[in-house]
Amino acid sequence: MKNIFLFIFLTVTLQIIYAQEDLIEKKSNSQLKIPFTRFEYNELESQLPDTVHTALKPWHYFEINHQIIEKKYRSLNLNKKTWLGRKIFDEHLFPIVGPDYWITIDPVVDVRLGKDNLTTDYVFQNTRAIRVEGALGQKFSFSSTIAENYARFPAFFNRYAWNTYPAIVPGYGLNKSEDLKYIDYPYADGYIAYKPGKFFFFELGHGKHFIGEGYHSLLLSDNATNYPYFKVEATFWHVKYTTMWTAYQDLRPEYEQDGVYKKKFSAIHYISWNATKKLNLGFFESVIWYNANRRGFDVNFLNPLIFFKTAEYEAGSNASNTVVGLTARYKLPHKIDIYGQFVLDEMTVDKFFGEKGYWGNKFGYQIGVKYHDAFKVPNLFMRLEYNQVRPYTYAHGTITNYAHNYQALAHPWGANFKEALFEIQYRKKRLFAHNTFIIGQKGFDYPNNPVAYGGDVYQYIRPEDKSNEVYLLQGNLGKILLNQFEAGYILNPATNLKVFGGFIYRKTSIDQEIKTVKNETDKYIYFGIKTHLWNDHFDVF
Repeated sequence: MKNIFLFIFLTVTLQIIYAQEDLIEKKSNSQLKIPFTRFEYNELESQLPDTVHTALKPWHYFEINHQIIEKKYRSLNLNKKTWLGRKIFDEHLFPIVGPDYWITIDPVVDVRLGKDNLTTDYVFQNTRAIRVEGALGQKFSFSSTIAENYARFPAFFNRYAWNTYPAIVPGYGLNKSEDLKYIDYPYADGYIAYKPGKFFFFELGHGKHFIGEGYHSLLLSDNATNYPYFKVEATFWHVKYTTMWTAYQDLRPEYEQDGVYKKKFSAIHYISWNATKKLNLGFFESVIWYNANRRGFDVNFLNPLIFFKTAEYEAGSNASNTVVGLTARYKLPHKIDIYGQFVLDEMTVDKFFGEKGYWGNKFGYQIGVKYHDAFKVPNLFMRLEYNQVRPYTYAHGTITNYAHNYQALAHPWGANFKEALFEIQYRKKRLFAHNTFIIGQKGFDYPNNPVAYGGDVYQYIRPEDKSNEVYLLQGNLGKILLNQFEAGYILNPATNLKVFGGFIYRKTSIDQEIKTVKNETDKYIYFGIKTHLWNDHFDVF
């Protein structure tokens, strides 16, 4: 009992000695990730030094000039005098700060109430979670978030959460509910991070990543659910080299054995080169394999320097699936960036250039432009982006498709689509607004038809379907128009707690209706309070 009272006394004393400003300084120099939300990253990016490799997300605090983080916090601080006022509006709920360590413990909430025109009952979301973060010394940091979620989503999103068996909530986790009126799903992420010196960085965790400068990525995105990973980064000269090993799984019942889902493994290389202060170039390669012939974790892919295609060829042509890609970004005057991606899943050189309809020409590209502090208005951000991916890209003949838990690992639409989007956001002190407009088309499969038209990364082309007449948007043509607007007030900048309201307008049409896409117009209005730590995924199609 004496030890408990001593601990409480020391904790309170340390919180008095080390003020919140000291905690912000310690956190902004740590190895922790900056929570990846599009709004925060769009705003922060314009302030980053030219040395930061911005395509690989989430970023870590130590990569950013700590004065940027501290300046933003001070600009939003209301300097409340009472303990309750500080905890609600300015500070972490329970910080423990010492000379060479710190820990924060905070509740995480996402409580929403809304109504859409296609659902008779009210739509809601109730997320209850706890988040623990901290650092020990100058080289070691850790974070953990555990959440329970109970929800009834708008009609279009609800269909995706019940579309598969077992059911999956896009971007979040397995749906445990047996009642079709409700969705019950867990969410957990966490990691430990270690930076032993100037050049190397190590991270072991359960989470997800994003590679690219765009709103969407054709290489690796945060579209799918979390997965275990181990990441090593080496930064030297103008180069950042990342190697990451991950474990994904296939939930399809035919691969389940004794209640255990089929596992597959991945190795990823990404090299980012700041060629000049304005130009960044990147090369990406990923390989996915599974335990064929008791192969287990293939040690060939532990080598961080090889090209995966060589090791893949030695193991057998069907043993794994390789995806490669290129990224680029160029900074124009007036805080305008142009960027792009090219992804290649398969190619036969002579057919790639000579037979444009060849089924094995599996590739896609992205081009976009970003405008920070648009028209010299601070914190006004605008983006235009176009994405296009050919049929059958990311698919493979075995479980080694480029997917995890029924979800594409790159763009949420999979393949056989084209998409254009416009994004705009603005913040004035603690008030904010964000709008995304998306229009696109995608070729789906026809219901009750075995032919795969290349949009579903889980459906691979059959040998008898192979031809030289494969074209973009072939199959059951679907069209989408989506606009999502959200505005609100930042209640606490230390935890990114927000009160907000929003409206989603979604119109879809398709030649023949399928389980997830109908000929309908959905109008969904909502409001709530949330700790904004991750992106929503309402742009599934």
